[in-house]
Amino acid sequence: MVSRRSTAAWTALGLAAGAAIGWAGAVVVRPPDEVAPEASHVMVEAFDGEVSQSVSTAITATWPRRNVALNQASGTITRLPVAEGQQVQAGDVLYWVDERPVVILSGEVPSFRALARGAVGRDVTQLTDFLVTRDLIATSSPRYDGRVQAAVRAWQQQLGVPATGELHRGDIVFVPTLPLNFSPGEDLAVGQPVSAGEPAIHALAEYPSITATFGDLQARLVSAGKPVQIAAPPHTWTGILGTPSVANGVTTAEVTGPDGGSVCADECTAIPTAGTTALTGDTEIQPTVTGVVVPVAALVSLADGGTAVLDRDGLHLPVTVTARAKGMAVVTGLASGTAVRVPAP
Repeated sequence: MVSRRSTAAWTALGLAAGAAIGWAGAVVVRPPDEVAPEASHVMVEAFDGEVSQSVSTAITATWPRRNVALNQASGTITRLPVAEGQQVQAGDVLYWVDERPVVILSGEVPSFRALARGAVGRDVTQLTDFLVTRDLIATSSPRYDGRVQAAVRAWQQQLGVPATGELHRGDIVFVPTLPLNFSPGEDLAVGQPVSAGEPAIHALAEYPSITATFGDLQARLVSAGKPVQIAAPPHTWTGILGTPSVANGVTTAEVTGPDGGSVCADECTAIPTAGTTALTGDTEIQPTVTGVVVPVAALVSLADGGTAVLDRDGLHLPVTVTARAKGMAVVTGLASGTAVRVPAP
């Protein structure tokens, strides 16, 4: 709308012009056109489609290590035949000290002494349990008697060491559970001096630990239970996000398999056992949902707590939102092709 003061000014201007140029006839002077008000909304059509959302996720994989025994031999490591992460069974040689093999056996009682004829104890029982599996003795016994001595001689011949029938302290290492994935670590290396009680002998965990890391914006979107797709060429694994935690400003969460077990299961050998392996992944924020799609900006709240969209005439059309992501929403109660109002940018 144009103001009264502006109209009077344009009228005076017209009278002056008419007096000066009377021969030109009547002169019509009008005020300028009014500026049209900006539109408060635009109309968009609802359409059949889908919404989904995921965020890129940094994934790291490491093989946890645990102490399973202590070295009991004294001298210098001269051979290390087992590689990092290699599976070992009862009777396997872990390493050599002063050219004498250190053999791993199964048993709850750790190795703590030399074993020779006359010894009695649970460690002797553990030794003879193994000798039975090698058909070197008929039955197990807690007593290191003549038949056990003879069996040990035969075993030593198989190992290629002097067949004395006696075992030095450190010749064997008892661990509670076998097989295991051996991890020599930095303390067990050829040329490294060792002594009774050190260093620790490590084993890798059965499966690697898989961890997801999120930035600040991503962390606001994720929550426990979200699916995570992990790419470990040539493999692709689907895991479930654990409860996120924050430490030193970094949000991380463990990723497990759908059943709570390992993400990689039988394919974990694709992950190197040494160091930390970086992988790529995507965490699903909103699973794919199909239906009638409208912009989230078209949604309005009703007094009764419901949700609606506005048609061309500004009338409320109640809808139910079944999913939303990236500024779009899937709704029910609205036909595809319906024009709805969206606030103008």
